[in-house]
Amino acid sequence: MTILFLAFLGLLIAGVPVFAATALSAILYIWMNGLPPLIVVQQLFDSLDKFPLLAVPFFVLAGNLMNSSGITDRLYHFAHSLVGHVTGGLGHVNIVGSFIFSGMSGTAMADAAGVGTIELKAMRDQGYDDEFAVGITAASSTMGPIIPPSLPMILYAITANASVGALFIAGIVPGILMAIALHTHVYVVAKRKGYPRAVRASLAQMLRAFLRAIPVLAAPGIILGGILLGVFTPTEAAVIACLYALLIGFVMYHTMTLGQFIAELRNSFETTAVVMVMTAGAILFGWVLVRENFATNFVAFMLSFASEPWQCMLVLNVALLICGMFMDPLPILLIFTPLVMPVLKAFAIDPVQFGVVMVLNLMIGMMTPPIGALCFVLARISGLPLARVFRACVPYYLPLGIVLVLISVFPPLTLTLPRLFLG
Repeated sequence: MTILFLAFLGLLIAGVPVFAATALSAILYIWMNGLPPLIVVQQLFDSLDKFPLLAVPFFVLAGNLMNSSGITDRLYHFAHSLVGHVTGGLGHVNIVGSFIFSGMSGTAMADAAGVGTIELKAMRDQGYDDEFAVGITAASSTMGPIIPPSLPMILYAITANASVGALFIAGIVPGILMAIALHTHVYVVAKRKGYPRAVRASLAQMLRAFLRAIPVLAAPGIILGGILLGVFTPTEAAVIACLYALLIGFVMYHTMTLGQFIAELRNSFETTAVVMVMTAGAILFGWVLVRENFATNFVAFMLSFASEPWQCMLVLNVALLICGMFMDPLPILLIFTPLVMPVLKAFAIDPVQFGVVMVLNLMIGMMTPPIGALCFVLARISGLPLARVFRACVPYYLPLGIVLVLISVFPPLTLTLPRLFLG
């Protein structure tokens, strides 16, 4: 075990990517312990031979196609007609737009790079502070992987042997709570700073915006409704999402060209390759940890800190938040999940509840220095220095943290809907 962790840390310090560091340190362990090299091949391929993983490339492609289909402009105008007149108008528009887009993209990065670009420009043009605009854009983007569909939840389900459908449904209430918490924060800040708000849209204007956005608004309903009604599985829903995105881009809006489609295919292939390689390396690393009974020792360690489920959740939350400051979400999810499963069993914590808690933890981690990937994206989009982007995100730790505590302490917030629809 010492060799494994020393090799892993040494490779990270040397600047080796996380996915390579996990795989190479595990291979070194296997070689030094005289285990058959064939184990490496078996574990790498077995980790990717999972039917739910088919959803990954299709949801990635669906998010990219949605961004290229010109839906963000129509989505923004619809959200503006609904809440643009509320105090702090464009801040609320930002949240509503991201909430709807979350039902199509599945990742925080797609949300920030897509609808976030329009939101930032509009808020700047209306005289909002750069920090306020960037901060709310980052915070609202974190709803992407909580509200179904969700790429991180698919990977968690595979690693934890949990139901993808149950995890998708379990994210609905936390996603709504996140939106409410962010709306409350924006209202309080806007009231204090006197931010502008738009004139209330007339019913005719709202109707026009709604009619223009109908194809966009139907996408989350088709994806989630099909899963809830048992029409298709979450994996099949990913394919439906891609086909619907193509329908919007080529037939309804005529905004997508063949060249754009090929470019998005290429981007999706690259993203999928990164996710798959990272998944394979992390699962090989996890196999070594299991072989060394690290999970058993980890359970004993946790029992020394906690005696009640809520205490266990508190310790796990702190550990995840610290890890999120220094690592990308996917490696944490893939390495941490196998270790924590015996702990959840010991404390009778439902893996579906913890999956939502874990994903929200990792999304908050994407807003924290020094590795917050979401902040790097927004720094590039906004043109602000990275330090200012990190500073702008600090006020939003509170509303997101409150939701994290609520779903950690009260299991019904995440488990009621899955039990209602799936039993």
